[in-house]
Amino acid sequence: MASILYALVTAGMAGGLAWLLIPPASKLGLKLGLADLPSSRRVRARPVATTGGVTIFVAFAVAMVASGHLLAGASPELVHKVQVLLLGGSAIVILGMVDDRINLRPRTKLIAQTIIAAAVVAGGVGITHIRFVVGPTQDLGWIGFPLTVFWFVAFMNALNLIDGLDGLAGGIAAVTALGLFIVGAVNGNAPLFFMAAGLLGATSGFLVHNFGSGNVYLGDAGSMTLGFLLAGGAVVGARSDAASTALLVAVACMGVPIFDVVTSILRRRRSGRGVMTPDRSHVHHRLIRFGLSPRRTVIVLWGVTIFFGGQMLGLSAVHGVVYVILSYVAAIVVGNMVLTQRRKNMRTTERDIRDEVLYLMGARDHVGEEEPNEQPGLRTMIVEQIRREARYRRMVRAENGVPLRGTGAARREALVAREARGSGRCAGVRDSAEEFALDTESESSRPN
Repeated sequence: MASILYALVTAGMAGGLAWLLIPPASKLGLKLGLADLPSSRRVRARPVATTGGVTIFVAFAVAMVASGHLLAGASPELVHKVQVLLLGGSAIVILGMVDDRINLRPRTKLIAQTIIAAAVVAGGVGITHIRFVVGPTQDLGWIGFPLTVFWFVAFMNALNLIDGLDGLAGGIAAVTALGLFIVGAVNGNAPLFFMAAGLLGATSGFLVHNFGSGNVYLGDAGSMTLGFLLAGGAVVGARSDAASTALLVAVACMGVPIFDVVTSILRRRRSGRGVMTPDRSHVHHRLIRFGLSPRRTVIVLWGVTIFFGGQMLGLSAVHGVVYVILSYVAAIVVGNMVLTQRRKNMRTTERDIRDEVLYLMGARDHVGEEEPNEQPGLRTMIVEQIRREARYRRMVRAENGVPLRGTGAARREALVAREARGSGRCAGVRDSAEEFALDTESESSRPN
C-alpha cells in the first residue's frame, strides 16, 4: 500500500512538472521550428508548438529518476528494463523531434523505429512468455524477439496515426496508463505501476494545455514516445503468468488506434494508394463527418477506450465486476451521444443509417451522396457540422416555440470556424461562422 501511495506521489510530481514546463517549452519550440503549420488537416490557423511530447518525456524521466530509490526493493532485472526503456525513449524522442522539424519519409521513420525497438529488445526488454486469460504459459522462444519488435513499432505508429484532434492521443494514452497502473498494483509489480503512474501524471499535465485550448501538440515526438513507453510498460508487466494481463489490457485500451490502423490500411488498398499515404478519413474524421463536434468526438473515443479496457480488466483482474460496471457506464455515455447525434442527422440530412454505420466502421470510403474520392479538410468538416447544428436548433425552436439558450460549446465551435476562415482555405467559412454566432447570441439574449 505504501508503494502505491508513493506511485501516486510520482504521478503528481510528473503531472505538475509537465504542466509547468509546457508554456516555456512551447515558446522554445516555436523559435526552433518545432511547430505544426496551418493546413487543411488542422483547425488552427496559426503555428502551434509540437513540444508537448518532449515535455511529457522529460517530466516522466525526472519523476522516475526521483523515485528510483523506491524501486530498490524490486527485482534488479525489472529495474534494468526500466532503465533500458528510458534510454530507448530518449532515442525515440530525438527521432520524433527530427521528424517534426524536417518531416522524414514514412519509410525512413519506420526503419529507424525498428532499429531502436530491436536495440531495446536486445537490451533485455522482451516478451519471452505469454499467458492468456485461461490456459498454460506459452514459451515463445526465438519468436519473442521479432514479436516484441513488432509490438513496439505497432504501438508507436498506432498512436501516431490517431493523433489528429486535441486530447485524442493523449487521452487514450492516459487511459491505457491507468489500466496498466491497476494491473501493476493488483500484481504487486512496482516498476510497472511506477512507470504507469509517472506516464499518467505527465500525460495529464499535458492534457490541461492541449485538450482545453490546443495551445500545444504532442507532435510525432510525443505520439511515438507515448506509444513506445506504453508498449514497454506492458512488456515490463508481463513478467509472470498473472502479469501477462498487462499485455492484454494494453491491447484492449489501444483498441481505437488499432481499429484505425486496420481500416486505414484497407481503405488505402481499396483506393490503390500506398499504405503510408496520409488522408483525412481516420476514425475521428469519420465521427466529425457524422456530425459530432471535435470535442465530443474525443470524448466518444475516450469512452470506447475505457469500455474496452474495463472489459479486459473485468475478465482478468481482481474485483473485475467493478471495472465491468464502469466500462458500461462509459458505454452508456458514448451511446447516448451517438444516438443523440443520429436523431439530429435524421432531421438535417438525407443519409441512410446503413450508410452511416458502414462509413463509421470503415467498410465504406464515403457517406451519402459524396464523391468517393472527395477528401474534405478538417476545417470543412467542422464547418459543415456547425451548419447542421444551427439548422437543427432552428428547427427545434420553430416547432416548440420556445427559445433555446446557446451553450458554451456552441460558442466555442463558432470561434473555431471564425479562426479557420482566417487561413483562407475553406470556402463559406465566414458566412457559416457569422450565421451560427448570431444564432447563438440571439438565443442567449432571450429570456427563459
